[in-house]
Amino acid sequence: MIPTARLTNKDVAEKLRLIGDILQIKGENRFRVLAFMNAAESIANWGQDLYSLHAAGELDSIPGVGKAIAADIGHLLETGETPFLQELLAEVPLGVVEITRIPGMGPKKAARLWHELDITSVEALKAAAEAQQLRGLKGFGAKSESKILQGIELWARKKDTRTPLGVARPAALDLIAQLQAVVPAALRQIEVAGSVRRWQETVGDLDILCVSDQPEAVMAAFRALPIVVEAVVSGPTKTRVRLANGLECDLRVVAAKHWGAALQYFTGSKEHNVALRELALKQGWSLNEYGLTATGPENTEVFFADEAELYAFLGLEWIPPELRQNRGEIEAARQHHLPDLITVDAIRGELHGHSTFSDGKTSIAEMAEAARARGYSYWLVSDHSVGLGITGGVDAAKLQQQRRIIDDLNQQWQRQGEDFRLLLGTEVEILADGALGLADDVLARLDVVIASIHSSLRQQRDVITARCLRAVQNPHVDILGHPTSRLLGSRPATDINVEAVLQVCAATGTVVEINAHPARLDLNDVYTRRAVELGCKIAISSDAHEPADMDLLEYGVHTGRRAGLSPTAVINTRPLTEMLALLKH
Repeated sequence: MIPTARLTNKDVAEKLRLIGDILQIKGENRFRVLAFMNAAESIANWGQDLYSLHAAGELDSIPGVGKAIAADIGHLLETGETPFLQELLAEVPLGVVEITRIPGMGPKKAARLWHELDITSVEALKAAAEAQQLRGLKGFGAKSESKILQGIELWARKKDTRTPLGVARPAALDLIAQLQAVVPAALRQIEVAGSVRRWQETVGDLDILCVSDQPEAVMAAFRALPIVVEAVVSGPTKTRVRLANGLECDLRVVAAKHWGAALQYFTGSKEHNVALRELALKQGWSLNEYGLTATGPENTEVFFADEAELYAFLGLEWIPPELRQNRGEIEAARQHHLPDLITVDAIRGELHGHSTFSDGKTSIAEMAEAARARGYSYWLVSDHSVGLGITGGVDAAKLQQQRRIIDDLNQQWQRQGEDFRLLLGTEVEILADGALGLADDVLARLDVVIASIHSSLRQQRDVITARCLRAVQNPHVDILGHPTSRLLGSRPATDINVEAVLQVCAATGTVVEINAHPARLDLNDVYTRRAVELGCKIAISSDAHEPADMDLLEYGVHTGRRAGLSPTAVINTRPLTEMLALLKH
């Protein structure tokens, strides 16, 4: 059977996870299950085109993908299915797998419900719980039925949805600030954990960890916060609440001696934690959220006041949360080869920002003052070009007007001895046929040119890829802006061949942007890592449309940290003259 559509890495990863889930339900060896789960994670985070690797016979070069799983992936790419998965689906109904997605359910419970009550779908499970048919099963009761119905309701509401980091992180920090304002004396330590601490681009729920001698007072204050709609679970050391924005948040209170292990455990990721636990086992220790326990007869326990002590005990450097993805960071920490990660303080200026000449909300002078206040030494005025329609945009005449404003301001700062300079550029639109919204002779007079796609986003893969390649091959285009044009939570990435685009960017010297706006985070961390492997230069900018937007830069920097970026990989960590020398023209 020929697949009706080209499979994405995500599609292949989901199939591999499905195999792992079915193997769990069948009670197969956990190492076999982990093999498929680890392969799925590697595929989901792989920045290269799987079809090209398959054609070259190199699928098994992907970490975690052996020859057998590579063969399964090959079948998927060629036919849209794999014989092994079809065999498994003939044995285990797909609905049983879906049951495992319900909060509180797992492979063992789902298997029991299937074998003992012939429940093979979420709908059948809901009907059985409502009809009170589960309480006759050993280990299930009226309370279990109620929890299952609540879990099904939550699953239906959250199915296939995650919250963008730009929504989740401010919510978590606001919760912490509110708690600190209400019960400051009761909180000895408090920290956001989970995927928010790892700066993952989307978040399932929030995790907050704290140390307190008054846990009951902290929990009562947490439940009473104005943003809290409902307490889903409430206990002396853990409370889960539902917030007004629909997010759920777990607050846990731990003892001070358990802080290091607990913060590490609840930060994740799951894959990193599994690898860390396996390392601990090899050294004779069992690792959990409380600390380490010797696996020998002496049963010795070791606790850690902070994460660094825990990692050091296992012979590792402290691993920054952004790197905890099981992508080789544990081995790098063991060899003391972790990268020197970029920080917000390393950024000398930004190379993407807007004013009232297009869709910005603030004048050039006001944006410049905001950039100077942040300590920048340069800032690029890059208003949208004509051709984008919705913004009006700048043409040759408006660019000349901007040049006069910028020259006047630069001369003023020079007379005052200020080390700051505005640059004139544009975010030129890549039109549907690959032409640019401004002529080459106009672009040639600018300091920096960004090219971006904002329209005709649903073009076929070969068409939109060729369109982008034509733009980055233009000798006047310095930076490719937000390459996949996605908007997290509202618009998927274009079906562009990112690998092909990055290769041409590396060959032509076109800088690739990490757009730091949390609605974009584009390039993402996976493709950014691949871009650097190919030799691309990176710029990180906030795409600010008003002064407050410059605060969003940290989202782009932490995306870069997830990719393992050092400051030297990012051109706008350089002084002005060095940065300009790295541009194409």
